[in-house]
Amino acid sequence: MAGKVSVVFPVGPNVPDAGLALDDLLNQTWEELEIVAILNGCLADVRHEFTGKSDPRLHVIDLGGQPQLLNALEVGVNGSTGKWLARMDSDDRCEASRIGRQVDLLLSGEYEVVSCGIELVGGLGDGMQRYVDWVNDLDSPEKVARERFVESPVVQPTVMMSKELLLSVGGYLRNGFAEDYDLWLRLLATGARFGKVSDQLYRWHDRRDRLTRSDPRFGQKKMLALKADALSRMGRIREEGVAISGAGPIGKVLGRELIARGIKVHGFFEVNPKRVGNTCQGAPIAGTEEFGKKWREATLLSAVGVSGGREKVRALAKREKYREGVDFWCCC
Repeated sequence: MAGKVSVVFPVGPNVPDAGLALDDLLNQTWEELEIVAILNGCLADVRHEFTGKSDPRLHVIDLGGQPQLLNALEVGVNGSTGKWLARMDSDDRCEASRIGRQVDLLLSGEYEVVSCGIELVGGLGDGMQRYVDWVNDLDSPEKVARERFVESPVVQPTVMMSKELLLSVGGYLRNGFAEDYDLWLRLLATGARFGKVSDQLYRWHDRRDRLTRSDPRFGQKKMLALKADALSRMGRIREEGVAISGAGPIGKVLGRELIARGIKVHGFFEVNPKRVGNTCQGAPIAGTEEFGKKWREATLLSAVGVSGGREKVRALAKREKYREGVDFWCCC
């Protein structure tokens, strides 16, 4: 039996047309549906629209006051009654077949977490479109697992999984990190397989006031700390330590965060001759001619932030027989 899908649907501030997203959910072809709408500092007109709706599938929880996404997510998950949990943001749109097609993929038994392709609407700069293109290309569990430390490999409101699985890893944690990316890394650490409906069933609206632009939990240093935290829990890294390709700003922060978690940083590789022979975070910096020779027992981490840097390090690592996802990870 497929079971009910509960959509956790926070309705935040400054979204006057949140009712359009609600209509998209109410018009889903999947019949066993529960919409847990958490009014989270939303506009008064939106509050009246939601509380005035009469539909047995809609469960409205009004938190009022100051918006706080983690509170809303926690309340939504706890208030859900379905076997499956999905997400939706109030400023986005989705196709009527979205929920049903994601359930079908979950029921195939091949995946524990399922998302779908996304279309970016109103992208504010090329960087967001590059990110969306990259996420859409992560169309297999192997790709998601391999690329997990580059960026968040899934867009949160597209995700669906069982409620049991979410609760088994502790749900959304209040640990100072980006709650979605932290959750994906914990799920991937358990071996969860991420699948995707490749069609673009979700329209993701980019806004200047989105949390990824305004909340320090999504800043580069905090995201690198999250990556270091997850890397530091890997048995191989705890036992053998790491070598970092790139002694620039990203490598420095990543190294510092790993050292703070008890991980040995054997050294850094650098193409900049001014850095070679010096130290970074107390560890030696070697030139690229030493790549694959020094610190070979350590896990290699790519932390080169310049355009094309990831591909160059990947090529070098492949030449030296590193195995991406085993003893080599790209971290930016």
